[in-house]
Parts: sequence; C-alpha cells; structure tokens
Amino acid sequence: MKKQIIYLYILVLSCFSCIDREPALVEVFYETDNDEFINPERGFYRPFGTSASNFVPLEEQILLNLRNPNPAAGGFSVGSSLTYRSYQLDLFKDKPISHEMLISIQKDMDIIRKVGNKLVLRFSYSNSCCEPPFKDAPKNIILEHLNQLKSILEKNKDVISVVQMGLIGPWGEQFYSDFFGDLEHGPVTDQNWLDRNEVINKLLEVVPVSRMVQVRAPYYKLRAMDGVKAHPEKTNPLTIDNAFNGSKIARLAHHNDCILANYDDYWTYNSFHEWPAVSDTLNLKKYVAEETKFLVFGGETCPGGDNGEDVYSPYNDCDAEGGGAQTYLKRFHTSFLNTAWSGAVNGDWTNKCIDEIKRNLGYRFVIKRGMFPKEINNNEIINIELDIVNEGYASTYNYRFAELILKNKENQKTFKTKIDSDPRYWFTDELQDIKLNILWPETLPKGNYELYLNLADPEPTIYNRPEYSIRLAGKLNANSIWDPSTGWNLLYSDIKIN
Repeated sequence: MKKQIIYLYILVLSCFSCIDREPALVEVFYETDNDEFINPERGFYRPFGTSASNFVPLEEQILLNLRNPNPAAGGFSVGSSLTYRSYQLDLFKDKPISHEMLISIQKDMDIIRKVGNKLVLRFSYSNSCCEPPFKDAPKNIILEHLNQLKSILEKNKDVISVVQMGLIGPWGEQFYSDFFGDLEHGPVTDQNWLDRNEVINKLLEVVPVSRMVQVRAPYYKLRAMDGVKAHPEKTNPLTIDNAFNGSKIARLAHHNDCILANYDDYWTYNSFHEWPAVSDTLNLKKYVAEETKFLVFGGETCPGGDNGEDVYSPYNDCDAEGGGAQTYLKRFHTSFLNTAWSGAVNGDWTNKCIDEIKRNLGYRFVIKRGMFPKEINNNEIINIELDIVNEGYASTYNYRFAELILKNKENQKTFKTKIDSDPRYWFTDELQDIKLNILWPETLPKGNYELYLNLADPEPTIYNRPEYSIRLAGKLNANSIWDPSTGWNLLYSDIKIN
C-alpha cells in the first residue's frame, strides 16, 4: 500500500509539471541594417510625363534599371520603386478620351506591374503657365473623363500607390485655371470653389476607396471639407480615431511641388478665406503636419529662382549645415520625392545628408529584438514577441497585412498565419512591442523550421511578388534577414515542431 501511494504521488507531480511547463523561449537581438535598399510605395520616384499629342509609352527595361542606383538631379544616385506618371490629355479638352489612349494607359499599367513598381498618378490638360489663357478643360469634360477612367483605376489599384488630384490648371496643380478661377490674379468666386469641390468628390468616387487622393495645397482640402466656412484658424485635422476608414477626410491627402522653396513654399500655404489670399504658415503647416501622420505626403523640392537657382539656401540645406531639410521632411511625414526636380535643392544634400534622406523617406522598419519558442506543439498557444522601431519619416499609408510563415528546412513546405498588427499604425520613432499569442490554424508536421515575417501587399495579383513586400532593416550574424526570392524576413532559424 505504501508503495502504491508513493507511485501515485510521483504521477501527480508529473502531471502538474506537464500543465505548468512553459515552452523554452530564446531571445534574439538584431543588428540595424543601414544599407540602402528600396521598398514599395516610398523613396525617390522617377518622373515620366507624357501627353496625348506626343505619347511616349513606359519601357520595361528602363524602369527595371532604375530600380538599381542611378544618377538623380543633384549629383547623387538612388534606386526607385515608385514611378510618377502624368498624362496630359491635351487632345481631349472638348471630347471623350479616345479608345486608343485608354489602351495606351492600360499598357503602361501592365508594364509597371511587370517591373514590380507602383505609381504616383496624375492627369492634367495643359502646361501653359503662368498668364491666361491656361488651356485647361471645363468641368463637364473633366467629369466625363473621370467616368471613362474609373474602370482603369479600379482594375489597376494594385499598382497605384496614390492618385494626385491634377485635372485643373497647368500641370494639374489647381492654381491657375480658365474655368475654376485664377488663384493668383482672380477673380475666384464661390461657384469656382463649388466646381472644384465637385471635381474632388468625383475623383474620390472613381478612385478605389483603398487609395488616397492628394491635393496640391491644404486650403483646397479645408474648402472641400468645410465649404465657405473654411478657415486656417478653424481646422479639424484628421486624427487616429477616423484614420484609414475610407471616409473623405481619411482619403484626401496632401502633396507639395515646391518643398523648401521659401518660407511658405511659394503660395502652398495660402489661405483663400479672404481675397486677395493671405499666407498662413503658422496654422496651415501645423494642419498638414498633424494630418500627414495618417495621410501620404510627398512631392518635389523647388529652387524658387527665375532661372532655377536655389533662393532659400541655407535654410533648405542639411540640418548639420545650418538648414532644416531633414527636420522639414520628418515634420511632414514625407514618403516620396522627385529625383529630377530640383537638383539645385537636392544637390545641397549630396555627400552630406542625402544617405540619411534616402533611407528615411517613408517608412523604415528596424527590427530590434525577438522572443521565439525553441519548440512548438500542435494545439498549444505559441508565444512570440517582436520589437520593431520605425526610423523613417512616415508610416505606410496603404493597407497591408503582416503574417508569420513557418518553413520546413527539409522539404521547404510553408505554413502561414496572419497576425493582428497593421503597419499603417507603426508610426515614426515609436517602438512596436508586438506580443503574440498564436494558436496555429493548421496542424504542423513535425520537423525543423525557420520562422519568417512577411509584410505583404494584400492585392491577390501581387501578393506573392517579393518586390511588393516590405524589407525590414535588420541583420543576424552580419547577414541581412531579407530573402529577396520570397520577400520574407527571417526571424529565427531553429524551431522544432513536435
């Protein structure tokens, strides 16, 4: 009897040991990868404008070459995953867009997808600046053309990063116009603003709801949101409570094609609540800086001088040189800049702060630390921790999901599960302490596995394309954790499935 009691006692202790046992975890620390590399939907873009009257199609090999470092205006080199494509519809200011032109636009989209790039997209009608006539198109034509473009925009949303409003005035910058009011010389009527807002609303309708629309100056958004009551001292910026929800305020974003030109970026921060317009950098810069935490922002620098000379140096030079270039780009959460304009401004950054700017435009997710199980048992909770810091100027602005991938080291079979973390909320300078308690959704065959993190594009057409997945800035044992063949980031390489 005594012997039986001892055996029972040992058995009970063993059972409690089974219940309380936590799988052994291993802590991994990563080195920061300071190498220059491209990532989707961010960085220095390459501009390719064309017109209906002299159409020049995109070329696959040229775009492929530009994904590698190539010379940019200003004397530095950079690789580009973003292509700026503007279409000047100059032949169609009084008639529908031709079928041939629509086919040409679609062929460009096919090239972009084949290359692995994304587009910053704009439509306009004229480049006649800066005295009337400006030779843009009337409202009825614009609305008709947007209806024609709707199917193209929907079909190709996978390779469209953002759409810029365009459409009104020279280059589509919405400042001068024959039909919507001349914002420099006047007059600008309430009806002009109503017509402008009608174009904005139509554009938001035809652009897929998953994509943002950038307007050229902040007052344009204020007027679209608040009508005649729009005033720079009464702004209601987008907040985290309604960010990324598909609403008008969450989709109307900002671009600036005269970044660091002078104190108000040459009329970018004009307010038209009175006439003539007044510059209000105090309120409008604050408004844009707050909104762009949740909205895409980018554009091009601008020299300001009549002959293309930089008139704002040293204020637009590198921070260490007494300027404020990095401070500006970070304040406004800048995701992209033009490689071709302006070399006068960007050239002052060459061999000084340009490497930092190239790295930090948009997001740059640096993985610092991870905690992983050495062994995984099926039907048991898996505990994983990830520490990731965004050292870039902005977060991502289009939705993408995060998933963990286990890959069998012997037969290469993979098993995936999504995790509840959205990179759009991985804001600048914030540590993402991601704690995961995962019950893997499928039975995992026993064996030895590697664990990866994949920040994939959710669009089915490009989900499996490594060019469209995000590379983390991390190294293990002096080697990048990025796998260019899959687009996955290696987190840990020695997990055993029981």
